[in-house]
Amino acid sequence: MKIGIFVTAAFCKRGKLDAISGHVQIPLMAARVLSDGGYEVTLVTTKPRGADLLPDSKPKTIQVCVVEHATRDWPEQGVYLGKALRQTYQLLVLFKKRHFDVLHFFGGRNLALLICFLRFLGINQPVFFTPIKSPGTDLSGLEGRILRVACRRINKIIAMTDYTHTGWSSLCDRQKVTVLQPGVMKQMPRTPVNGFRNSVLFWRNAGYANGVDIAIRSFKELAPKYPNIRFVFAVRPYDVLESQLLELERRVPNVDVHIYPYRTGISLASLLQRALFVVEPFRLLSINPSMAILETLYAGVPVIATNVESNGEVIHDGQNGLLIPPDDELALTCAIERLLEDEKLLSRLRENAYSRTVERWNWSAFGKGLLGIYGHTNIG
Repeated sequence: MKIGIFVTAAFCKRGKLDAISGHVQIPLMAARVLSDGGYEVTLVTTKPRGADLLPDSKPKTIQVCVVEHATRDWPEQGVYLGKALRQTYQLLVLFKKRHFDVLHFFGGRNLALLICFLRFLGINQPVFFTPIKSPGTDLSGLEGRILRVACRRINKIIAMTDYTHTGWSSLCDRQKVTVLQPGVMKQMPRTPVNGFRNSVLFWRNAGYANGVDIAIRSFKELAPKYPNIRFVFAVRPYDVLESQLLELERRVPNVDVHIYPYRTGISLASLLQRALFVVEPFRLLSINPSMAILETLYAGVPVIATNVESNGEVIHDGQNGLLIPPDDELALTCAIERLLEDEKLLSRLRENAYSRTVERWNWSAFGKGLLGIYGHTNIG
């Protein structure tokens, strides 16, 4: 069986292979599982400006085809219309030329619209879709009607969380939607640096969707009360609250800000090795499940996170982390103080962070499920 896997922006910039996006990690692992299972796999992807390398995790046996990259460069959002049309045409030609038995798309809800358009243009192969987010609730207008049509043209929707399963099931026959929970590709060391942890860490983009403004206010209040604890931000560059972070670092001596790419000697792995726990006061998730939370828990570090979208499926409150309401600075501050003051609770969370997470979120179960789905696919 010949399989075409499509995901945007699988190529990375040189020197940034340690920052592979979650939306790329999962299709790369799916490609590996299918290739190891005896399928002929082609990765169809795009190259952002300045990107020229594929992650080392890409299976050596798969072919790679590159089409037009239409997404605007970070931190801009959306696509360039002309490039999107060229990308669609290139995909149409490629899919007809290669005669794939199955096409598998990984991405957001706009990708479901692309699938619908490609179907209209004559793509007839079975199509699988792995959405990284729920379709949302604003589905009463034209886009909602098109999404419902698109879902009828998709053969199988493979959600990664119960949350996204529920959202996409509302648009089509529930029997068409299944759930496969992924693991993580970036394995972080679980041992502390020199056996010592002394920091509270926020890591993710420094934007409102990730609640960094809430973390700034909470850290500002708590840092003077806990002078022996480092309050650390590790963020991507050029986001909207970067200046506020740098100002906080200048004013408060035990606040540290690391902007990617980090200076020599600093890495996400080393920051997690020094962290007592991580705070992620997200308002919205860019991918379900949050790979930032999964990677943190895999590193044996508990997480304080907001109970939004699929977070409650990953974090078991009081077992491998704490769940707090969204947009609640007081709740975040109280949760941080609770863990700083209650060594017994923090120790229990740390003991469970990896073990309770890997029980459900792992590649072994994901791979068996994926191979089972493909094994039962009728391509006649």
